[in-house]
Amino acid sequence: MRTKSYLISIALAGCTICHPSDSHAQESDVALAHIKYEFVHVDDTNFRDNPRKEDMMLYIGERTTMYNSFTLAATLEKMKKDLAAKQGGRFFVNSPNISNEVLYLFPRESKAFTVNRLGTSTYIIPQEYPQIDWQIGGETKEIGGYQCQQATGTFGGRHYTVWFTTELPFPYGPWKLHGLPGLILEAADSQQEVVFRYAGFDKESGGDIALALPEDALTTTAKEFAKAKAAFDKNPTANALRNIDVPAGANVQRKIVLKDQNGRELSPEEFNAMREMAMKEGKIKKPNNPLELGDGGR
Repeated sequence: MRTKSYLISIALAGCTICHPSDSHAQESDVALAHIKYEFVHVDDTNFRDNPRKEDMMLYIGERTTMYNSFTLAATLEKMKKDLAAKQGGRFFVNSPNISNEVLYLFPRESKAFTVNRLGTSTYIIPQEYPQIDWQIGGETKEIGGYQCQQATGTFGGRHYTVWFTTELPFPYGPWKLHGLPGLILEAADSQQEVVFRYAGFDKESGGDIALALPEDALTTTAKEFAKAKAAFDKNPTANALRNIDVPAGANVQRKIVLKDQNGRELSPEEFNAMREMAMKEGKIKKPNNPLELGDGGR
């Protein structure tokens, strides 16, 4: 049975939220092209028939790549239009089926960072730069009109088979899978628990998409962020408006908007009843199968 999903958004009219940031000096870059992937992840082995599914986007610049959720971007764009018609303002989205995490790779410096959000706060989390010892095989196939070669490699405790094309000579791919002499169009681990499917490639024009770490963010560690997220997720509606610095005298309207997976707006009572019922019936997934399994693997 499918688990219930939900969105939590906050509208803040007339208020800008900013936080100090540690400096991660990087040259500014812009996206030259992008590739879209259909991402499937069996994040809870107790719900193999209900994997997490999300559309993801990899933006490619001269010196930087940025990998984030296209599903989130589409959701935010729709909410912006809805809120603009009503009141305007700023908001965030929190959903078990939508990722707020953004991955940045800086190959020249061999640096990697994730950017994530809790409520209205943004955090930069330094990562170990991914290194993969790829073995290129002799098999080929066509994907999206591109001739692709097979390669295999192990990363994060999983053994991946990927398909890359030298017709798009970018040494990148979905998530942290990179380092081949061509763009990775598809990838899957040996258990078919993590799958990336090609969904389109196109060039960017106009330099509208900047590839740079946010300036209004706090730097933290993965361990500290996980601890804070666990506390936040225990009661997201209660924690949603905490730590918001509202200027004295500002005309700010704060509203929590709760929606189900179909976009229907819920009252706080409906939301809590839905959440409690799902917990009681054991329908809320508790992710036990992360993308990176560690050295032990499977």
